[in-house]
Amino acid sequence: MAARLGEFDLIARHFAPIARRDPAALSLKDDAAVFSPPPGCEVVVTTDALVADVHFRSIDDPGLIAQKVLRVNMSDLAAMGATPGGVVLTVGFNRDLTEDWIAGFAKSFGDDCAAFSVSLLGGDTVGTPGPTFFSLTAFGYVPAGRALRRDQARPGDLLAVTGTLGDSALGLSVLMGELPDIDDASQAFLKDRYWVPQPRMAISQACMDLECRFAVMDLSDGLAGDCRKICDASNVGMIIHQDAIALSPAAKAVLENDQSRWGQILGGGDDYELLIAGAPDDIKALGDQVTVIGSVTDRAGQVELISADGKMAELAPGGFDHFR
Repeated sequence: MAARLGEFDLIARHFAPIARRDPAALSLKDDAAVFSPPPGCEVVVTTDALVADVHFRSIDDPGLIAQKVLRVNMSDLAAMGATPGGVVLTVGFNRDLTEDWIAGFAKSFGDDCAAFSVSLLGGDTVGTPGPTFFSLTAFGYVPAGRALRRDQARPGDLLAVTGTLGDSALGLSVLMGELPDIDDASQAFLKDRYWVPQPRMAISQACMDLECRFAVMDLSDGLAGDCRKICDASNVGMIIHQDAIALSPAAKAVLENDQSRWGQILGGGDDYELLIAGAPDDIKALGDQVTVIGSVTDRAGQVELISADGKMAELAPGGFDHFR
């Protein structure tokens, strides 16, 4: 049982091996890590908390949960144009979890850290009678003064997204047994999109390489709500074309059966794709890595959706809200 392992034994057994790759972690034997950013770089810091049965399902495989814990933060670093550096992980394991569960989580977490060239620099481990939770703080590096920001959108910009939208929200519906009418391959694809986010590090780097003005953010709470964050930061509005929104074949199969699922696609969250606004030529320079879904206007705070039949309406904020 997690509570019987003892904090220091648990850390030494399952997490200290992950930290051996970086001397900054001091083998997790000191009170803190010690590191310096590369010359000419600034440090980007982001934190996300994930709670069982709010942000992930407690019945899911611990290895998949570990990947989500890391990758939602990698997506935030991608949105800032940052190269991943290190992470600090705080975990609260429910006292009924077995050591095998913790070992499975730690192994997958370590493997994913290696895949993203990220070092575990420290953290904290506790047992709790409540739901299991994780809080991960990630550090990345950007050339000084060049972090991608939300406040850089301008009227006349094109609005683009990476990947496809709505898959994760629909994947959760599959796991809840709400979408039995699509084929097994589509169900498997959607579930995987819910379980394992795909941070768009390569496209983030492409934006940095172009050295152009981009406004960027990751879509964690749904397009309908998140697009307003760029609008608020940049004092602009947006027009989004519904029929231009990038959809996977699996999402299209869902919509063929039920058009009301558009609500999940627009507002469901957990996509972890990048929303990018930039000058038309600069967006086009990103090539087929992105799909143009709309444009930026001078109508501050106003987000309009043009439906497939050409009707325009204000896009309802929607999106996931932790406090609703």
